[in-house]
Amino acid sequence: MNVWLDSLQTLLEKEVLAEFDEIYYLGSTKIFEIAAIDKTIIDQNLKEFLRKNDTDVNEDLLDFFLLVNDERQDVLVVFSPIELFENEKIFHLSKDLSEDFSDLESIELVKG
Repeated sequence: MNVWLDSLQTLLEKEVLAEFDEIYYLGSTKIFEIAAIDKTIIDQNLKEFLRKNDTDVNEDLLDFFLLVNDERQDVLVVFSPIELFENEKIFHLSKDLSEDFSDLESIELVKG
């Protein structure tokens, strides 16, 4: 099983995942405030945001996932802590995005 999908199954109800035909991992970034992420998404600059922001595997990260069905595409942001005793958790969810991520270098099919 895909590691990303396994992770999402622990965070989301099975019914929620079943709503989406395709799920993609878009990439990871260092931690940012929700307001900064919201502005980036509203301005349709998430793809560029993910390209520009560095990650460090020795720090907490935000993992970005694109959830797609025939009616909409949502972005789920998951907080991934570096400390093993902490659990991943949903950091943010944005619904009904129209930005095209098809040419994002880091995109990876999780469910399709």
